[in-house]
Amino acid sequence: MELEELKNQWNLLSEQLKKNEIVNHAVIKRMIEKRTLSARDRLIGANVIAVFLLAGMLILFPLAATRVIIRQELLWIFYIVFPLLILYSFWNIHVLYKFNLATQTLFELHRWILSYKRRLRIEIWCTPFLVIGLFSSVFLIHHHYRSMLMVVFDILMLAVSVVAGYICYRYVDKRSVDEIEQGMKDLQDLE
Repeated sequence: MELEELKNQWNLLSEQLKKNEIVNHAVIKRMIEKRTLSARDRLIGANVIAVFLLAGMLILFPLAATRVIIRQELLWIFYIVFPLLILYSFWNIHVLYKFNLATQTLFELHRWILSYKRRLRIEIWCTPFLVIGLFSSVFLIHHHYRSMLMVVFDILMLAVSVVAGYICYRYVDKRSVDEIEQGMKDLQDLE
């Protein structure tokens, strides 16, 4: 009789342990997915902030033009480059929303990560040239309005913008992609 009760208790505990393992597995999977999607949402948020900053500059630039003499060439550069950057940010947001844990396989998500990392590497190499090109064109277009103090200010502004861009890349873009990649590895190990 006691042996039979012990077997029943043992089977009951074994079933509860299996249920707990299933529940724990599901909870761990949800936590990893949440962390991964949080990193993706951080990238989306950074692109939304970029859209608002660029749109704000597009609104403020004509106001500055009423107070300061701005040559027509600079206006053309500004009104071509900034809308293109806004469109690029919207495209980034669209690409980031394609990362969907519910509808894609781990292989497709891994391909997405590799593609996005490649794009980030291209961005990190192209952005300084774009920024230097824009600053150089502004400097060359307005060189006869500049004093030595303004030249120093332009160089400092260029240095600050390049450093700020690299910091944003390092602590937002790269960190978020690394977290997404780690989440994908964790999900693969969990399966």
